[in-house]
Amino acid sequence: MSWNDIIGQNRAKKYLQRAITEKRIAHAYLLWGPHGVGKDALAIEFARTLLCQTGKAESCGKCPECRKINALQHPNLKIIFALPASEKDSSSGEEKMKTDVQSEVREQTEMKARNNYFHFAIPHATIINIGSVREARRESSMTAFNAGKKIFLISEAELMNEAAQNALLKILEEPPADTIFLLTTSRKELLRPTIISRCQSIRCDVLVEEEIEAALREREQVEAGQARLVARLANGDYSRAVDLLGENLVHLRETAVNFLRAVAVGKPVQVFEEMDFFLDSDRKLSEQFLLLMLLWLRDAMLVQEGKDNIVNVDQAESLAKFVQRFKKAELSATLAVVERSLELLRKNVYLQLIFVSLAIQLQRIFLHER
Repeated sequence: MSWNDIIGQNRAKKYLQRAITEKRIAHAYLLWGPHGVGKDALAIEFARTLLCQTGKAESCGKCPECRKINALQHPNLKIIFALPASEKDSSSGEEKMKTDVQSEVREQTEMKARNNYFHFAIPHATIINIGSVREARRESSMTAFNAGKKIFLISEAELMNEAAQNALLKILEEPPADTIFLLTTSRKELLRPTIISRCQSIRCDVLVEEEIEAALREREQVEAGQARLVARLANGDYSRAVDLLGENLVHLRETAVNFLRAVAVGKPVQVFEEMDFFLDSDRKLSEQFLLLMLLWLRDAMLVQEGKDNIVNVDQAESLAKFVQRFKKAELSATLAVVERSLELLRKNVYLQLIFVSLAIQLQRIFLHER
């Protein structure tokens, strides 16, 4: 990794590089912004550059310090994230991480090392407790194993419970020498204002579709059409984009289009057969279904208007046939209906009610124009 491997975030990168160049390193930074935009990746690269033997604003990626950071095995960098409750050792009475959790932590740390955009998700872990922060305080007061700064990255800092936030605040009020805390969060409002005030605050911008598309093509070797579709669905979240690559979007899109066609020609039995697949699924899959339908309808409207900058480039022929068959249809009205369904889904309205209403409203629009 290097600064060039960070997707977008040019403003944040320049801010951190300037701090290194001018030797004005704060004792704490808060990198905040939407989920999946690379806050942890920025923090790790900042740590790599600070610990690199070259002492420059660009890490060399080759020295022993950089190689240790590359594997997330540097003794002067500790990453703190949510963990499940520990168990007590029967002989010593001390808190001890369960063996299966230790294995999961090792595995996910390796994944984070390979891809700094990877999101830690240890099973049954919902909070960062005071024990993790106390351990950071203990380590910060000790002499560093290696020369250089000691860096603590608290990933998803909003997950700290009240006790953990109070403990961190005490450290930030009297920061140990040569110690830097890097906090990342997508829920800045959940952090205590006193913690925020003691950090250099750096806003991380949402990623634009072109940045995500380019990264998918370069890093994941994704074909251009799929990369563009996934980038649109990711909604500015690169982590989400990578997750979407593992899902069968082509089949999901086909189901969404079949649903649309069944509604448009007034075949209620087929409509409800298509709906059964979603009424038994989770809300995440239903949201993807609606988003794919929305993108397909937007492309249909572009084709109807004689424009060619569509997302579903492999569906150009099908879109043209659809538009020709329903050339009088008010597609802007269908977009509004699907967007409203998405809004209701995100408000946790009953799935069956959403899809029944969607089918009825879309059918009225299409049949009215026939």
